[in-house]
Amino acid sequence: MRITDKIRIGILLSCIIFSQISVAQNYNAKIDSLLNAYSVLNKFNGTALVFQKGKILYKKSYGYSDKNNNQLVSSKNIFHIGSLTKTFTAILVLKLAEQKLIALDDPIYKFLPDFPNGNRITIRHLLTHTSGVYEPFRNPVFIENLSSLKKYSNTEKVNYFINEPLDFEPGSKFSYSNSGYVLLGVIIEKITGKSYEECLNYYLFSSLKMSNTEFGYSHVKKYRTVGYGYLSNTKQIEAPIWNPDLLFSAGALYSNTADLLSFYKGVKSFSIISRANLAEATTQYLGGYGLGFYIDSIGTDAVVNHGGNIEGFTSYFAMNTERDICIILLNNITSASLERIGNSIYKIVTNQRYSLPKPKQEIKISNDLLMSYAGKYEISSNNVVNILYENNKLFLQENDGNKFELMAEKENSFFIKGEDIEIEFITVKGNVSSVKIKQGLLRKVGDKTK
Repeated sequence: MRITDKIRIGILLSCIIFSQISVAQNYNAKIDSLLNAYSVLNKFNGTALVFQKGKILYKKSYGYSDKNNNQLVSSKNIFHIGSLTKTFTAILVLKLAEQKLIALDDPIYKFLPDFPNGNRITIRHLLTHTSGVYEPFRNPVFIENLSSLKKYSNTEKVNYFINEPLDFEPGSKFSYSNSGYVLLGVIIEKITGKSYEECLNYYLFSSLKMSNTEFGYSHVKKYRTVGYGYLSNTKQIEAPIWNPDLLFSAGALYSNTADLLSFYKGVKSFSIISRANLAEATTQYLGGYGLGFYIDSIGTDAVVNHGGNIEGFTSYFAMNTERDICIILLNNITSASLERIGNSIYKIVTNQRYSLPKPKQEIKISNDLLMSYAGKYEISSNNVVNILYENNKLFLQENDGNKFELMAEKENSFFIKGEDIEIEFITVKGNVSSVKIKQGLLRKVGDKTK
């Protein structure tokens, strides 16, 4: 080869490398801009990792892991991943199926002979949220006990829903079910003779070197992250830690971005479950759900994902194995925006159109309409919300607490500056009948009494 040819090849390779670097820098700048915009609105406080074509394209953290002690978030911080735990439970079941310890179409009475309708409910029904089993988050006693420190046996966990009738015929509908995944955890323990935690470590975490993934907050010794119901520079509301025994195989895991990336690599390489089982797990059943994964589309791309959303933490895990893209977002604030953020990042790295978030804008509405919303709304016998009309403004006061001014975003929708609270008034046949209040994951509905 002549020297001039070598020079031309060298120049060509340099141009290709420079072009790749330039594209990566452009993606980084856009992702930075997006996450900064959400951070300013107090909708993102955590860590992000974007993996594409064998490389980490983006890794950055925002905000505080512990605001009281001014500790900043880092990529090493360990977050509660909530319902993303269900993906690990599903993969574990598929792993056990490959070892012939369980079959997806087994009726659950084979493992839980005393469970009502166990002859009609299959493992597949539990995995796909189509079992019809009662949701424990509808049980007020379960909600009250979420913040307890008590240890719960499997029998006690199941007692929150075992005696409730089925919501529908198994297999006929999709209804997201924490109870279904709790039952899967109980079944896993029964057929293996190991605890759910031991099974995860034995079958998944050890081989994937996921050394920072833990069952419950008390097990996290380093890089702990405090969860917040709301977090800004001027205000912090620390969220209670939820009981891992009650969340169990439906939502008890804590992890970080590095471990979740290792999980993605294990899934993509078929080192933990077979190609056929991954294909089945990522095939839609009802409600756009597979076996432990949601199957969505972003633009023309099929994207497999799951998230977690509990008080104080949100998580987002999305992958497209054909494009070799994985996006991981971990937040230590309660936020309903994380899926939107993750989807926007996916659009950035696949050159699709996306938009930056905008702060809420107050609009002016008539005084007559404001006055029509004033009154008492009964959430429960001991919880009354007063909507007050004073000096051409509307205020919210819960029981005898502080008054907060309401800002109109739409004619029937309001927000409170500096608070993660949204208020919507419901009108029936021209009369205001009720109010809906959304604060973090909490939903309240009150009927107007005066």
